[in-house]
Amino acid sequence: MAAAQSRLIMETLVRSHEVSLQRWQSLSPSQQAAVLNLSGTAQQIEFAGTVERSVQACQEDQTNEIAGLAVIEAGSVIGFLLLKRGTSAPAWVGANAVAISAMRIDTFQQGKGLGAAALRAVPGWLAAHWPGAVELILSVDEENQLARNAYAKAGFVDLGKREEGRIGWVRYMARSLQGASN
Repeated sequence: MAAAQSRLIMETLVRSHEVSLQRWQSLSPSQQAAVLNLSGTAQQIEFAGTVERSVQACQEDQTNEIAGLAVIEAGSVIGFLLLKRGTSAPAWVGANAVAISAMRIDTFQQGKGLGAAALRAVPGWLAAHWPGAVELILSVDEENQLARNAYAKAGFVDLGKREEGRIGWVRYMARSLQGASN
């Protein structure tokens, strides 16, 4: 009984997380520094690349096809992700779809449901800023089970497509934005 109560309390805490997404260009200097100081393991950097590379991609974008979004919880930057569309998106991303790329949650904030909360916030951001988007899609390294679990919790479905990627096998997951508000 105690274990079941503990699990219910933890699930309630995870569901109660509210995060917001804020574009890199609108962050304060201290928030930008917090993004650049996000911690990650060597494996996470291997999967998602460096934060600096992600920031560079959104700073260099001149076509509004890449959005670098800080994940903010309780006023603190706890993560960062890139959204890509159009010609900036990978070739496997269809028309009117948006790719999630290079997502990371600070090492010290992982395991709290914040990654899934950030993913659930993306459709609202897209509705406000890129309203023509109809689908979110991503590739995830097959070995990155934590990320795959977070994506599934946020409503992403494995498309059943598996290909050899740059560091191993990748799987593709998608979430329809049709009728999605969160």
